[in-house]
Amino acid sequence: MNIIEHLDFGNEAADDVAPEELSSYFVEQAMFNKFLNKNNKILIATARKGVGKSALLQWISHTIHKNDHNALVIKCRGADLVRSKFNLTSKLTTPNEYIRDWMIRLCALVNRQLALTLNMNLKDNEITLDDQITLLETVELEGYKSRNLISCLLDRLLSIFEKRKLTKIPVKNEIEILKRVKNRKVWILIDDLDATYQNTNIESLELATFFSACRYLGQDLKDTFFRVTMRTDVWAIIRRYDESLDKVEQYVNEILWYQRDFLSLLSLRIKASLEALKIPFPKLKANFRIDNKHERFLELAFVPKMEWGEKLVDTYKVIYTLSYERPRWAIQLCKLTQEAALRRRGTLIARGDIDEVWGEYGAKRIADLVSEHKHQCPQVQELINAFRGSERLMSRDDLFKWINNRVSNHISPVIEGETTRSPREIARFLYRLGFILARSDSPDGSYEHYRFDQMPDFLTARTDEDFTLKWEIHPCYREALDIKKLDKSHRERFRRLRVD
Repeated sequence: MNIIEHLDFGNEAADDVAPEELSSYFVEQAMFNKFLNKNNKILIATARKGVGKSALLQWISHTIHKNDHNALVIKCRGADLVRSKFNLTSKLTTPNEYIRDWMIRLCALVNRQLALTLNMNLKDNEITLDDQITLLETVELEGYKSRNLISCLLDRLLSIFEKRKLTKIPVKNEIEILKRVKNRKVWILIDDLDATYQNTNIESLELATFFSACRYLGQDLKDTFFRVTMRTDVWAIIRRYDESLDKVEQYVNEILWYQRDFLSLLSLRIKASLEALKIPFPKLKANFRIDNKHERFLELAFVPKMEWGEKLVDTYKVIYTLSYERPRWAIQLCKLTQEAALRRRGTLIARGDIDEVWGEYGAKRIADLVSEHKHQCPQVQELINAFRGSERLMSRDDLFKWINNRVSNHISPVIEGETTRSPREIARFLYRLGFILARSDSPDGSYEHYRFDQMPDFLTARTDEDFTLKWEIHPCYREALDIKKLDKSHRERFRRLRVD
């Protein structure tokens, strides 16, 4: 039986799958368990696009519902929290005003969820949720200290019912029923808080004060928990913008995937698909070559090893590298290589299948990069295309010369509202996007890569050489841009430069 002919690697977007399906192949990293711990009032998961921020929140929500039927779990996106959705129009100036505004929005979010829970279908002439119910004043919040948030808001709903002499008795009864559930916990899960963030003072202030609002609400209210996801590079920026965030940094956890995690990811996807096909695993065990259970499942779909960098390495390590350590990209790559293998009527996905789709896969990665960052720089597509045919590894001087010749002499890109022709500023933006990586070479031939979130100071100074680092275009983009391979002559040249 040709397994890859029937194999389904599953959905790429956690938002679009049922919680039960996600649970069948969700990789539970050890770090994830702290997001379920009630001792942590606020936790922030930072990650790059496609790393699994939405999947983490989906898993948290599903696990909470499974363990606590009375918990109120509210899931939303950062875009759902913009001021216009709460009819807030007052001008904000000071950090305290921004914090208060965030507290209003967050409490309004809970009120709206309560209204849905109670099936409240109130007419405009009775209660408008945007003003009487949802907008809480600071003076009211002061009175809620050390109380349960649900209890506070239900009390307020009841007082409105009685004050307005509304006749919706069933709703009032529902409120009373809810109040009998003591210490009902509220989990507020916010995905992509920084979805449209641009590096301006106003947006940095708004984002930074959000976390202060969460801290204050967490301190003042019982049984209220915040779980938030945002991009790693944005956290690095706002952390430097607002020194008060040093108190929040302890709650930040970056989602990182290691090679063995990728082995689990691919294996669980294959296992879940085989279970859906009802293929009996015992009959397949004779085909397994390796004892490790994850590698056994992997060998049902892939050759065990592939050539990479002039040596044979485990296949999952190649996928790990080409997917830029991002699960979503890995699944997309697996689907493309599966199609390539089936076209040649193969029974296992091999290196040749990767080579066949590398260019198409790289084009998808560039499209993702443009889609994610076009609001920060309308010319981001041109910046990336300017590297077509370039060396894959360049010194700082060579990088700046390339940008001068291919970008600065032709266009003036607008990066986060500022027009620039500076090669350094353009290079730093590309570094922040992850298109280029900093690379430090050792005399023994080994090397280390650094991303923006790991070393945000690189490419900031006008005079230093960034510790003689080299700048490398990530492998996932190279084939689509006809990036030159680092052949033996290139390696010898850079080795001589290190010695000199």
